[in-house]
Amino acid sequence: MILKGQISPGFEAVSEAFLEGFASGREVGGALAVYQAGEPLIDIWAGQTDRRKSVDWQADTLVCCFSISKAITALVVAQAVDEGLIDLDKAVSHYWPEYQGYGKEHTTVRHLFAHQAGLPGLKQPLVKDDLYDWHGFCATLAAAEPWWQPGSAHGYHARTFGFLLGEVLRRATGQTVAERLRQKVTGPLACEFYFELSDEQMGRCADMIPAKIKPGAQAHWSDAMKRMAADFTNPETVTGAAFQNPVMGPGYMNTDAFRQALIPAVNGHGTARALAEIMSKLPSLLSKEMLAEVATTQAHGPDEVLKSVTRFGLGFMLDEAQSPIGWPGCMGHAGAGGSIAFYDPASEIGFAYVMNQMQDGVVTGGTTALECIEVLRGLL
Repeated sequence: MILKGQISPGFEAVSEAFLEGFASGREVGGALAVYQAGEPLIDIWAGQTDRRKSVDWQADTLVCCFSISKAITALVVAQAVDEGLIDLDKAVSHYWPEYQGYGKEHTTVRHLFAHQAGLPGLKQPLVKDDLYDWHGFCATLAAAEPWWQPGSAHGYHARTFGFLLGEVLRRATGQTVAERLRQKVTGPLACEFYFELSDEQMGRCADMIPAKIKPGAQAHWSDAMKRMAADFTNPETVTGAAFQNPVMGPGYMNTDAFRQALIPAVNGHGTARALAEIMSKLPSLLSKEMLAEVATTQAHGPDEVLKSVTRFGLGFMLDEAQSPIGWPGCMGHAGAGGSIAFYDPASEIGFAYVMNQMQDGVVTGGTTALECIEVLRGLL
């Protein structure tokens, strides 16, 4: 396997762990980047962008990062809080008057950030095109009955997170998540992370390759993963509603419709380089007070959707033994199938790993990512 990119002296062991993922057959294509205090330490990539292994991964290959998108969305909305445009403890209905009924009038913006809104999924049956209709989907959320009283529990808002926070942002500022991201983050940093891809950007996308669950694979899953899997395909459960209503069908993440849409919880596309830089520069993107707020536990304990123990700050996952993000003290987010990005305030490290061969049975980073993280931690 040919490794491309740059590695600072002393960090070669991280690239060796990265390449082991390819040697083992786990990976098809991917990239890894590490920044410290805003400066690059590692920026490497390898493999191919397609299942047939016919197109080499490039420095500017874009890849769907799935739920890492939540951290980016949270950052953009937190910036608006920083600017005084949104108040964390005001009711959602203050900005979005239609968001009423079933006790939802007591939902605060903070509840949205912390996955406490009670709307991780919808009870009424949906079709996949509903997810591509911003205004229609938001109207459905505004009228929906929550699964629990807002603020009384937390559960992973797999797809709805971005619509809920994004609509508050749009009502408060007149701008979408995608517009604010370009204006406040990726434009100033000149880095590549996008929603609503252009034709040119879609032409640089790696195809995501779904995980193949081998017979007997579940024997190695955690008890929490087994509990989640039992409900995953049943839309009448809160877990099934979160992940499978609507059912999107095979290969949906590689379609133009998905890549061009604004689904801020799941369809951000970018490079590992961009994510690592954004994470490492969080102190310059948020005030000291807001960064501390983002890193403060807002919800911790049994997750109604993921069936494990999770810890959330303001939209960022915080490290927890059952759902690790980096190492203790880190904040960030994982993406479906094995990607992960995080920031460590103590070392000022921004880390990102992205790939296109999805792995089954993972919640907070795939095997390759976790091995690279472990090696990196030992070098710091």
